[in-house]
Amino acid sequence: MGNVDSRIVTNSDELQEILLLAQQLKTAVHLYRQGNGGIQLDFSQWKEIEQFDADNLMIIAPPGLKLQDLNAAIAAQGLRFIPADSPAFAQLSVGEWAYRGCPNLSAWKYGAGKHFLLGASYVLPNGEIVPVGGKCIKNVSGYDFTRFLTGAYADLAVGVQYVIKLMPQPACRIAYHVETASLSDAIKLVGMLHNHPVPPVWLFWMDQVTGEKLTGGAQAGHRIMFELDGNEAEVREYAETVERIFIDCNVKIVEGQTAPPDLSGLEKELNEFWLLDEFKIPYPQVGHFAAEADRLLVKAGCRGGLFGQLADGKIHLYAAKEEKALTELVHSLQNVARNLGGTASGKYQRLYQSGLAGKLMDLEKAFKRRYDPAGILNRSEEVSQ
Repeated sequence: MGNVDSRIVTNSDELQEILLLAQQLKTAVHLYRQGNGGIQLDFSQWKEIEQFDADNLMIIAPPGLKLQDLNAAIAAQGLRFIPADSPAFAQLSVGEWAYRGCPNLSAWKYGAGKHFLLGASYVLPNGEIVPVGGKCIKNVSGYDFTRFLTGAYADLAVGVQYVIKLMPQPACRIAYHVETASLSDAIKLVGMLHNHPVPPVWLFWMDQVTGEKLTGGAQAGHRIMFELDGNEAEVREYAETVERIFIDCNVKIVEGQTAPPDLSGLEKELNEFWLLDEFKIPYPQVGHFAAEADRLLVKAGCRGGLFGQLADGKIHLYAAKEEKALTELVHSLQNVARNLGGTASGKYQRLYQSGLAGKLMDLEKAFKRRYDPAGILNRSEEVSQ
């Protein structure tokens, strides 16, 4: 491993200077990923909120502010930032959340996380500053450059300012933690919840293996956590329906924790392999995908399992770290996902292999040639060797 020069960055001017010098010296610059040599950027002190307009449900946040701190600041005004409204990503900074592609556990009811990012300012690898989007939806027209630069793990530019849409806190919330003996019962439960005109805010599923890893306790089957929110009369009525559904689906209520586990640091685990946001499976095909995943894990000689947003078909992978088997396992699962009518995001290739992947690969390569000619930003080991 090469020597890494860690730099605390607290404003755009400091960042521009570092990037310009790195281009001249062809030195790698790493952000939100650990690098082999070069400069490691640290935004943890860049966390002062720039503007908070509660009346217009908008806040301008810096990249180093943690989502849990952002939510705490706006909760005092009766507001919330939907993608940070559950503990799942509480420890991510705003910048890292955007870098990961704006994940949102509450997408079932409130939509994709990217819709809560109205605009941003980015520093390109050549030192230029580019503002994109705006402070309201009507400012976004033509090609959506905000979403392009916040494509998951794209490594195209460095976000330094984020314009975020807020929503009011709900009057009532009810959360559940339940267990089913089989995946088919879990799928049946989710199907019956799908039939209700108002979906849960979020729903998080863990099979037995991943549930025991994530909660730290033994479990006999599949765990599902979900939450209802809205006005009190609506939520209470929905809760009565839910409890009738539990009987039909052989569901047992689990005492204790009802909040989803913190997923923020899973992929940084050194002794285990966690892959989030790679597989998107059509909901009716989740059972088939899980069966194939079990078969492939056994074939690879890995203990592992699946978890994720079952209702949205966003399925994540856990496997004990057997490096020689992981690449073949992930590629096989990507093929299974596509054969079932789903998609694979290409995140595995971006993080662990050659880098660029996906439908926008050619456009991203052209962008990198123009604005990062020395290939400094989150340079892969293949490039640096």
